[in-house]
Amino acid sequence: MAAIVRSLRAALVAAAIGAGFAGSAGAQDVCGAKDPRLECSMQCCGRRSCPPSCEVDCVKACVDACNAPAQQQAYRSIMRQLQLRCGNKAVR
Repeated sequence: MAAIVRSLRAALVAAAIGAGFAGSAGAQDVCGAKDPRLECSMQCCGRRSCPPSCEVDCVKACVDACNAPAQQQAYRSIMRQLQLRCGNKAVR
């Protein structure tokens, strides 16, 4: 029973962090999408496909942040810089 409570608590914390991640991005929850990699690409580059360097830097960091909530803060802190470098015109 305690394990269930801990896993439920962890899921709720992860969901709350994910909501903050989406809110800071100014877009829908990329981590809750059917294809987080595609949504991360849209968030990073403003389009479905990113240049290879942005795919490695921004999209991978975004997907990693979805998979590991502890990495979301680090990704959020560099997200705008990555978006600008990757040519996302929505952040200018």
